[in-house]
Amino acid sequence: MLIGIDIIDIDRVRKSVERTPRFLHRVFTAQELDYCMSKTNPYPSLAVRFAAKEAVRKLHPLFSSGIKYQEVEIVIKQDGRPEICLHGRAEEKSRQAEIKGLAVSLSHADKQAVAAVIASKG
Repeated sequence: MLIGIDIIDIDRVRKSVERTPRFLHRVFTAQELDYCMSKTNPYPSLAVRFAAKEAVRKLHPLFSSGIKYQEVEIVIKQDGRPEICLHGRAEEKSRQAEIKGLAVSLSHADKQAVAAVIASKG
């Protein structure tokens, strides 16, 4: 079993978006942006997704480089639970690392967002 965790200040994400608007399209998929931007305050949702993407990078040395942020996507299932979908090189590296399943937990408060990712190996 592999575990990755990340925490980020929500204000850091807000400042990144304000300073460099293209940050949104470089980091997040269209589906993630649709979900987050539908919120009155999108920054906690954006920050927790960024934390999840970073947590995936911390799972295994194969994920530490060579994958794009958009290749790790956080989607909300019909029952409201978050799920990680890997695309492109991230999916390829997941196979190389023999990862058989990913679980993610997301949380945010007033100032910080945290994500934990657990991967099972097969």
